[in-house]
Amino acid sequence: MPGADLPQGETVGDWIAFGDAQTGQLDKANDRYRAAVGIVERCEERDREAVKRSRHKFLGVF
Repeated sequence: MPGADLPQGETVGDWIAFGDAQTGQLDKANDRYRAAVGIVERCEERDREAVKRSRHKFLGVF
């Protein structure tokens, strides 16, 4: 995800606007990371449950 463009002006307001825009880009990137981690965690849990259900019990006990 590309960062915000550097400000063309030299005023404090230009830099504040840049900081706000850059923070917005970081928020988007962090949200995507959290979403991806959540998806992977749910898939891993689903896979663990599927493996548990698919194992045959030895003599009905193990």
